[in-house]
Order: sequence, then C-alpha cells, then structure tokens
Amino acid sequence: MILSLYLSLQILIKLIKLNNIKNILVISDTHQRSYNELHNEIKKQISNANLVIHCGDITSENVINGIKKNAKQSILVHGNSDPKEIRESLPMKKIFQINDITFGVIHPYWGGPPPIDYELILNHFKNIKPQYILFGHTHDSHIEVYKGVTFINPGQGYSEFIIPASYCVIKMNKNQLSIKITKILN
Repeated sequence: MILSLYLSLQILIKLIKLNNIKNILVISDTHQRSYNELHNEIKKQISNANLVIHCGDITSENVINGIKKNAKQSILVHGNSDPKEIRESLPMKKIFQINDITFGVIHPYWGGPPPIDYELILNHFKNIKPQYILFGHTHDSHIEVYKGVTFINPGQGYSEFIIPASYCVIKMNKNQLSIKITKILN
C-alpha cells in the first residue's frame, strides 16, 4: 500500500499542469505529408487555439513542425501510422491538467473499428484516471461517457470520399467546459 501510494505520488509530480487555457483544439488522424496539406479550417483553428492536441497518426515531421510553429502550445502523441522516427520522438500517451480537470491523450491503435473498447483505453491510465480522454485511430468523431470518463474522438483531420474532415474545440471557463465537434463540409 505504501509503495503504491509512493508510485502514485511520483506520477502526480510528472502530471503536466497548464494555466490560462480557454480554447483547446483537438485533432487526430491528419495523415498528411506536409503542414500545408492540412485543411485551411484546421490550420485556422490551430492558430486560434490556446492549446492544440493531436491524438496521433500525424505521419510527417513537417506537420509536427507546422503545428509547433503555429500553435501557442501543443501536446502530440504518436499513432500506428506514424513512421519510426515519430514514434520514437513522441509519447504514446500524455496526461495533463487544466485547473482541476485531468485529461489523457492516446491513440489506441490496438482497437479496431467501433465499438470502442473503452476498458482497454482506461487500462493505460491506471495510475491517474482522467476525467476526459482524447483519442483517435477510428476516424469516427464522437463523444461518449463510460465509467464516469468522457471519451472524445475528434474524427479524422482530412476529407475522403463521403467522410468529411472534423475537429473538436473544447472551451474552458474555470472548471466548466463545453465540447463541440465540427465537421468540415467543404
């Protein structure tokens, strides 16, 4: 018990705490070779947000560099389609806190198409249980609550066939937040 408490405290010390964040952009699965290939609306949102979260499958260092250059702050994780150098430079998951709200970010590549196995995702956050988990991989934008945790998938960051690109904006006001997923129809 004492060892478990000690390990939990060690992890809490590593928890990223952010301040003055009012507007979070969440994107995933952009699958582009260059930042310039991102949809103009997504690039506009990147510039406007206080924090940009990319939930993996970025697939290009150029896109990473473009996000870092144009975002005020960013948190990026790797996905299964990311090349080796990106998987080695970006973490598999991140945990951060804004005010008293804890978020987790992950790209659960071991899952398949919906339905999502939320239990498998939660297993990656055993030491600190986030209130919100931001994730990608399925290209299916949705928001769902499971075991008291709100799971948010912004969908895919590019348009293909009949599936539009989408992104999520989380607006924060102290410990209150609103979540909106937008599909880009043009």
